Amino acid sequence: MNNMRLNLGKFLSLRGVSLVLVTTVMITGLSGCGKKAECDIKGDHAHLYINEQNFSRYINKEYLSYEGYERQEDYKVLSEDEKKLCKFEDKKDLLRIDENIDAIAAVQEKNHDYIEYRYAYTYLMPIPHHVRSGKTSYTYFTYIPVTHHSWTSNPEHSRLTGEQRRCHHVYQACNVVIDENGKYVVVPSDYVDDIFSLNGEYTYIKESFCKVIDAEYGYDLDYEDGVEDDPDLIDENAVTEDNTVTQSYNTQEFDVTGAKLVKKLS
Repeated sequence: MNNMRLNLGKFLSLRGVSLVLVTTVMITGLSGCGKKAECDIKGDHAHLYINEQNFSRYINKEYLSYEGYERQEDYKVLSEDEKKLCKFEDKKDLLRIDENIDAIAAVQEKNHDYIEYRYAYTYLMPIPHHVRSGKTSYTYFTYIPVTHHSWTSNPEHSRLTGEQRRCHHVYQACNVVIDENGKYVVVPSDYVDDIFSLNGEYTYIKESFCKVIDAEYGYDLDYEDGVEDDPDLIDENAVTEDNTVTQSYNTQEFDVTGAKLVKKLS
């Protein structure tokens, strides 16, 4: 009977953990929406929501907070077509430019060009070797130092290669059109230095309307450069502490058929 009580207690304890985990997952899953608000407004409508960066959008929902946006008192009545468009805007995270001029200007004003410097680091790449002798097999590794590269904004980094790049912010707007099937489609603009240079040709921005590019070449920044991807590395030997390929290994055998040993070597 004591064992039965203990097992039951253990079962309930484990069940409790499961219930807590399930409850946590459910609460976490709803954290983007928050509590629903009371609303006496009749008919289809959208409430104004504003986030911490002062971006605003009208959303056809009744939450007090929604995906980082807080509900305001303002609202607008929607026709059936406006309701469909409003839901599409919400689905695609679209913000109207004319409702967010100050917020967009604030983002562009604080985004200045900056310099990044390339540096090298050494990675010990494991090379597995599988050996079979009769019914016994084992695996050992050799480790080869390989030079990789990335970028930092620290000009005093100890392993700089001498390369640098200017990082520049660019921005993208978009329009919403109805295609031949009667469905809404997002049509993006080219990336530009200033959203307002588009002169009202585009109605929307997405929440992620900014990216950083290499100012000289115009491509997106890559922080995972490798030697094989960049044969023009400047002065590779000068920044690589050990350019010699070294191998060291230990082996160990098992008497069990088909057993393998994976041993990390220092």
